[in-house]
Amino acid sequence: MSVSSPVEADTLRGPDEPRSVLPSPSPWFVAFCMVVIAGSLATILYARAGMSVAEAGWIGFAALLIMVLAEFYSARARERSAVEAELREVVRVSGRFQDEIAGLNQRIADIEATLTVRVDDMIEERVETIVTDMRQIEDRLDGLAETVSALESAAPAARGALAGAEIGGRAETLEESPAFPGMSDADAAAILRRSVEEHGPLIHLQSIVTLPQRRVRYYEAFARLRTDDGRSLMPRQFIPLAERTGIMPIIDNAVLFRTVQILRKIARKNNDVGIFCNISARSLGDGEFFQQFVDFMGENRNLAGAIVFEFTQAAFDDLGPIELANLDALAELGFRFSLDNVNRLDIDGARLAKHGVRYIKIDADTLMQPPLSASAHIHAADLAKLLARYGITLIATRVEAESQVVDILDYDVKFAQGNLFSPPRIVRADAAQAARKPTIN
Repeated sequence: MSVSSPVEADTLRGPDEPRSVLPSPSPWFVAFCMVVIAGSLATILYARAGMSVAEAGWIGFAALLIMVLAEFYSARARERSAVEAELREVVRVSGRFQDEIAGLNQRIADIEATLTVRVDDMIEERVETIVTDMRQIEDRLDGLAETVSALESAAPAARGALAGAEIGGRAETLEESPAFPGMSDADAAAILRRSVEEHGPLIHLQSIVTLPQRRVRYYEAFARLRTDDGRSLMPRQFIPLAERTGIMPIIDNAVLFRTVQILRKIARKNNDVGIFCNISARSLGDGEFFQQFVDFMGENRNLAGAIVFEFTQAAFDDLGPIELANLDALAELGFRFSLDNVNRLDIDGARLAKHGVRYIKIDADTLMQPPLSASAHIHAADLAKLLARYGITLIATRVEAESQVVDILDYDVKFAQGNLFSPPRIVRADAAQAARKPTIN
C-alpha cells in the first residue's frame, strides 16, 4: 500500500481542488485497525452467535482479507488521483513557461529591430558624409578644369606673340587626346567626367582560374567608359588622359564603388570568389581622395579577403614614401595587392611582401621567353617557388592556347588568366545600361 503524505498531496493538488484539513492515517495504524476489527468480529460470532472457534476464525480472516483488498484499491485510486493532479500541474507550469518564452522572443525581436534601424542610420549617415566629401573634391577639380581652360584660352595669343618674336621658330600646339582627335585635354576630360557621372563605368569581368582544375577563383574587373554619342572607351584610351588632367581619382572611386556592389552580389552565391580591382598610382598620391578611399574600405573591411587592389609593376616601382604609406594603411585594414604588367623577373619578394603584395601577374609569353628569363637573377621555372616563400602567388596572364597551359604547368604555376578560359564579359546590369539608346546633348 502507498499513501501520500499531506505535503505531497497539497503539492500535487490542483489550484481548484479543496484541501483536506485532516492528515492521512499511517499505514501501520490502518493495518492494526483492520486486525482489531477482524478479531472483534470473530469474538462476537463465537460469543454471541454460538459459532465454533474455527468458524468464527475463518469468518474473521475473510473479513480481514476483504478490508485489505478494499484498502489496496482505495490506495490505487488515491495514487491515480495524485498522478493526474501532478500532470495537470505540469501542463499548467509548461503553459506558463511557454508564455514567458514567447514574451522573451518578442523582446529579442524588438531589440534586433531597434539595433538594425540604428546600424542602418549610422551607415547611411557615414555614406552621406563620404558622398559630401567626394562632391567637395569634384568641385575643386571643377575649379582646376576651369583654370586649365583659361590657360588654354590664353595659349593662342601667347603662341602668336612667340611666332612674331622668333621667326622660323616652331609653334606649339595643344596636346590632343588620341580618343578625342581635335579636342584639348580639358574638353576631353570634361567628356570623361560627364561619362562617369551620368553613365558610370561599364564593368567587364575576366575569370582567373586554378590550374589544372580550371575552377574560377577570382575575377579581374576592367572598366570602360561610355560617352554621350555611344562610344565605348577602353582603359588605354582614357587612363593617360585622366591621369594628366587629374580626374583619375574620380574614375577610380566610381569603379571601386561599382566593384564592391558586384562583389556583394557574387558573394550571395559563392563566397569563395574574389575580384581584382585596378587602382591608379595617381589615386594613391591624392591625399583627399585616398582618405575617403580608406574610410570607405574601412566600412567594407569584411571584403578584405575577397577584393585585391592591382597596380602595374612600373607604377609600384615609382611609388614614393607617401604612396607607400597609404598602401600600408590599406594593408593594415586587411586588404592585399597585386602587380600586373610585370616584364622583369628580378623581383624583390621580401619588399613586395612587406607592403602587402600577395599576387604577381606575368604574361605567359614573358614567363616562357628564354632571353628574359636568362637575364633575371633566378630562372623563370623557379620563380613560382621563390615567390611562394614570401607568401606571393604567381598568376600567368594572356593565356591564349592550350600549349601555353602545358608549359606553365611545368613552371608550377597554380593560377592563369586569358581568353582561352574566358574573355572579359560585361556585367549584366552594365550590359543593360550600355544597350540603352545614347542621348546626344
